Amino acid sequence: MNNCDRQNMERYMSYSTASASKDEPIAMAYVPWQYFHSTYDPDKALMIGTIFPELNKPFLGKRGACQS
Repeated sequence: MNNCDRQNMERYMSYSTASASKDEPIAMAYVPWQYFHSTYDPDKALMIGTIFPELNKPFLGKRGACQS
């Protein structure tokens, strides 16, 4: 296990074993209404992974990665 994996595991364990009470909710989600106005043509949709332009959120490779 490399140093980055060990740091991520330690961070996860500290969150999962935090002082959570059985009476408290784990999480509360908020999902806003989405209105779809148009769609991509099938060829473009297959290339980018979604048919809806509103859901086209490319991964830029920032944050959350280990800085080695």
